[in-house]
Amino acid sequence: MKKRIALLCAAALLLGAAACGKTSAPGETAAPESETAATEETTAPQGEGLLLRVIDGGGTGMLTLAGETAGDVYTASADELTVYLDGQPSSADALANGMLLTVEPGYELLETWPAQFAGAAVSAETPGKNEGYGDLCGLYLSVLEDLWNNDEALNAEIAYISVDLSAAPGGLSEGERTALAWLFAGRHNAQPLTMSFEELKENGYVNETELYWKDGVLLSLKATDNEKQSEKKITFDAEKWRSGTGAIFFNGCTAKRGKGPQWEPYQPGSFSIA
Repeated sequence: MKKRIALLCAAALLLGAAACGKTSAPGETAAPESETAATEETTAPQGEGLLLRVIDGGGTGMLTLAGETAGDVYTASADELTVYLDGQPSSADALANGMLLTVEPGYELLETWPAQFAGAAVSAETPGKNEGYGDLCGLYLSVLEDLWNNDEALNAEIAYISVDLSAAPGGLSEGERTALAWLFAGRHNAQPLTMSFEELKENGYVNETELYWKDGVLLSLKATDNEKQSEKKITFDAEKWRSGTGAIFFNGCTAKRGKGPQWEPYQPGSFSIA
């Protein structure tokens, strides 16, 4: 019964653009807007801009952007953007993953999920001037793919992928975590969730008696205990879980920041299996 209620709530959130929907990620065979019937345009109130991070698609024709809340997930076609870099006219090719940009007031949105910019002016600074942890989302996408490609039997016959990054280094916003779950699950033809193991049990996805998720898999990252984290170096543990006897673990992984917002490939730690 709990699972049924959770599914109904998820559907309601989807329609309200506050949760992820099943769709392909930008750059995949189906663009996100192709699976949504609603395309009514809305214009933002004057004086209200949006501060967003480029999550994926930098330098390509389709961008995924995210802000603070779970509903702040957007896509944008490069053809629909007027771009200013360091105050000068530029092109969308200059927007790199991990960059922060401001969507200027007066933007137009298509009422899809994620919402798509139908016309917008955006301003950004060169990557070297960006603060914070930069392109952590790109780093974490690569870790998720490595988890997915190890012990692939755990991925069989699933309908859901839950991506839990709530305890990952860097303190990703709800919007960033939602965008990552939507991107990753879409690439693997599954419905996205952002629930932890305890939340999956509470909402009826995981059988509490057998400790088994019949139609889903949980991927999670968390900061390694007692390790110092910074904007230049992080240490984390990663896990893929399907059941009490079906899980893999990457322990003590380390990643260092490169130039600008980009992170170097992470260094795996120890590997274990349950």
